[in-house]
Amino acid sequence: MGRYLLKRLGYLVLTLFIVASLTFFLMKGLPGTPFNNPKLPAEQIALLKTQYGLDQPVWRQYLQYLGGLMRGDFGTSYQFVGQPVSYLIASRLGPSLQIGLQAMIVGTSLGILLGAIAAIRQNTWVDAVATIFAIIGRSIPNFVFAALLQFLLAYQMHLFPVALWDDGWASSILPTLALAMAPLANTARFMRTEMVDVLNTDYIELARAKGDSQWQAVARHALRNSLIPIVTIIGPMTVDLMTGSLVVENVFAIPGIGEQFVKSITTNDYPVIMGLTLMYSFALTVVILIVDILYGLIDPRIRLTGEVA
Repeated sequence: MGRYLLKRLGYLVLTLFIVASLTFFLMKGLPGTPFNNPKLPAEQIALLKTQYGLDQPVWRQYLQYLGGLMRGDFGTSYQFVGQPVSYLIASRLGPSLQIGLQAMIVGTSLGILLGAIAAIRQNTWVDAVATIFAIIGRSIPNFVFAALLQFLLAYQMHLFPVALWDDGWASSILPTLALAMAPLANTARFMRTEMVDVLNTDYIELARAKGDSQWQAVARHALRNSLIPIVTIIGPMTVDLMTGSLVVENVFAIPGIGEQFVKSITTNDYPVIMGLTLMYSFALTVVILIVDILYGLIDPRIRLTGEVA
């Protein structure tokens, strides 16, 4: 276990190094400069480049950037004068994490329940309704659900705030529901497919022959063995949702990380772009590690080395 974790941590560090290097050089290939304001005279632009070290050779900027990363310094934003990148990310990360985590919990929980019911009631009207619901959730973009929820539940029925994030937890309910539709649909689809296969296995028939009811066999055996593919897709979906959805955040005026990321690209704010990219890469690699560990907890036959006992 310890050797496995050390090995995966080594892969994590190597992955972040590769991502940081590729992102750095790709940023240097973007057209324009961070100081594209036509009102700035050439002398002022030259002073700004000197201030931020952009007048130095690229290889020296790269080494300085890596040195800063090793000290936990992501640099300073070009557009927000004097603001560290770490502060800008931290100040925007909270709302995105909140609605993303809530959406993941709601979506996967309901998706597992919906998929299990559809599998148990296979080829019935219940299965058909669940399948249609999953297709709708997968096909319609989340910003369409956001607009519908905003119009019906906020504007028409006055149950929730329309877009004011400062209204407390209630202001996170509608964006949570809008973002939850995609994980709900994906989870339901995978859960149904996997559970249909599991319910047709010999050990389920044996459990039924020993006196277990259908629901008991599902709860004791089928559900756990059907969760492995669900865990696989939950990891990346969690990172995607927790790092923000730009359109949904704009619909509900949420001061999240998605808006910050787009602004940094349009203004060529290199340190912010690289900081957000590294944050996303770190979150994704950590989630993948957690998923690998969960495999062994869900099914003891699966070892952390990837071999089957």
